[in-house]
Amino acid sequence: MIGVDTGGTFTDLILREPSGRVRLHKLLSTPSDPSEAIGDGVAHVVADSESAQTPHIVHGTTVATNALLERKGARVAFVTTDGFEDLLLLRRQNRPDLYRFHIELPPPLVDGQDCYGVSERVGYDGRVLEALDGDELERIISELAEENYEAISVCLLHAYANPKHEEELGRAIRQALPDAHVSLSHDIIREFREFERASTTSVNAFVGPVMAHYLQALRGRVEASRIEILQSSGGRSEIDFAAEYPVHTVLSGPAGGVVGALSAAREIGIERIITFDMGGTSTDVSLCDGEVLLTSEAEIGGLPIHVPVIDIHTVGAGGGSIAYADPGGALRVGPRSAGADPGPACYGRGGHEPAVTDAHVHLGRIRPDRFLGGRMTLERDASEEAIARLAEELGLDADQTAQGILDIADANMVRAIKAISLEKGYDPRDFCLVAFGGAGAMHACRLASTLDIGRVLVPRHPGLLSAFGMLNADSQRLYSKTFLRPLSAFLDDQKARRQMRDELRALEERAHSDLQDPQEQDEHVELEWSLDLRYEGQSFEISVPVDWSADDGRFSDPSEAFEERHERLYGYRAEGRQVELVTLRLKAFVPAETFSFTDGDADSGADSASSVGEHETAQVGFKSGTFEARIIERDTLDDGEVFEGPAVISEFSSTTLVPPDWRVEVIKGHLLLTHHRPEEEVS
Repeated sequence: MIGVDTGGTFTDLILREPSGRVRLHKLLSTPSDPSEAIGDGVAHVVADSESAQTPHIVHGTTVATNALLERKGARVAFVTTDGFEDLLLLRRQNRPDLYRFHIELPPPLVDGQDCYGVSERVGYDGRVLEALDGDELERIISELAEENYEAISVCLLHAYANPKHEEELGRAIRQALPDAHVSLSHDIIREFREFERASTTSVNAFVGPVMAHYLQALRGRVEASRIEILQSSGGRSEIDFAAEYPVHTVLSGPAGGVVGALSAAREIGIERIITFDMGGTSTDVSLCDGEVLLTSEAEIGGLPIHVPVIDIHTVGAGGGSIAYADPGGALRVGPRSAGADPGPACYGRGGHEPAVTDAHVHLGRIRPDRFLGGRMTLERDASEEAIARLAEELGLDADQTAQGILDIADANMVRAIKAISLEKGYDPRDFCLVAFGGAGAMHACRLASTLDIGRVLVPRHPGLLSAFGMLNADSQRLYSKTFLRPLSAFLDDQKARRQMRDELRALEERAHSDLQDPQEQDEHVELEWSLDLRYEGQSFEISVPVDWSADDGRFSDPSEAFEERHERLYGYRAEGRQVELVTLRLKAFVPAETFSFTDGDADSGADSASSVGEHETAQVGFKSGTFEARIIERDTLDDGEVFEGPAVISEFSSTTLVPPDWRVEVIKGHLLLTHHRPEEEVS
């Protein structure tokens, strides 16, 4: 099995052999055609494979994300109930910046002239109020056929309650326009809130042809027995599902890192973590409180995505983030990135602007001759020249400029961590920061010190952890159904309980049908149920897990769990106030075979002959000053070894910076860094 993670700068691959042996590979991405780097990488890792079997590939992709952010998708027609054609333009009336007079909102994905209304109406309870007749179908099909649409987005009013009209319309469109990518809202999200459902369906249509073309190219470049795509929720899906419903992949790449980070932390008994994934282009952070946390309120490029995704916060701060002086003479870092081509100045590929990586090289934190295990040599002189030019423009010396670049990047990332912890009722001091990505371990201790986080975990092969997460992800499908009724009705009323039982059984049967592989008779589909609840009169919900009995149709009373979560998030309970059941959710999954980096030997192809000496030291710049730091090859560290900073730990996929006030312990191949405060010294 091969895990493949495509990033903005590098493409990472991990091959797991049947014996447990692991082969690692990292190469520059090919943004114009990501499948090119994947094809080259797969060919490299299977060249000396001990198995003659065709590999099974699990892939995390940013194709849908990039198409959405860059607005390089399909031309879409939006079809909705007559009178709601302007739904995507009107959107919600909340303001991203409450006190700014002039706000520029992102334009809708669908132009006004491409929005169509059909005469039909379904009530909120699913009753058909106005039928969709044959003449109306012929009219709308005729109008759509006159234009050259690549994709059609269909979102009829209250289709979540009764999809009959959407199904009829979808069949007619597919028959008349067989080459168009057709997205029906009830297939993607069976939940209320018309704008969010319409936006999500339109996003699916917009990126659908792009994703289908990419996956077809991928199939042509790699020979695989099976290709699965990682979903934004952290579960794997078949490639055909990803092609039909690409909206589920808009956070595919970052999701693998969260899954991998939690798996690595659990190996040493840590369950509560904040993940910190710093790559070449951006940084992704997420919080796991014993499990991966999902949200249905994500936004990509200012557009709501109302399908469950891992709750990830992204900032434009990566190793390739470019530093510059703004018109007022202030130092800025990102979000513009040098990417893989030309990359930071030190890559020697034509980049002349200093990036975060150049600042690290200038301060001696990265050994130019050991980048990617010695397979790529960085040009220190190019970094020095780029930093010097910016320093002159700012009126600072080179060291101040390099440290300033890192300080600003760190400040951006601290704000991101606060957004997923403090702003959601969690104290970051109660968590371990898990640092990965090519640049994560360079910044982790500084961020942890700022947030008073006492422990940092740097997993084995941190620069490839997202690809590792692909291999540990479960095969997964997520389902939902809106009810909008008092919770008490489903607990006490027999008729309502029967209705709920029928819905639960229907979802359960669908889940088994979708996930059960006829060739894998031993596969066991596991089910996890949850309810989205709120107090009567509220506008937003809290998801609470429940147990369900198939025998009598009852589920466990979630009231107390809801009250506890509400109090943690908002600081109070509304005692005696009626609780509403808004949406039923089902997570169905086939557990993945557990895989650890410690299961077998890892081969990265790095040049071990050029390893640094055991006692080599170098002058390295830290925030508190320049110190003589030990330069250590991570492969030389033994399990159970403990030592103090300052140190720079070098390896194939990343570099770990250990400040003077931090201690390192090697546990099962992972590095656990602990803040060693002066008051902890024994007198």
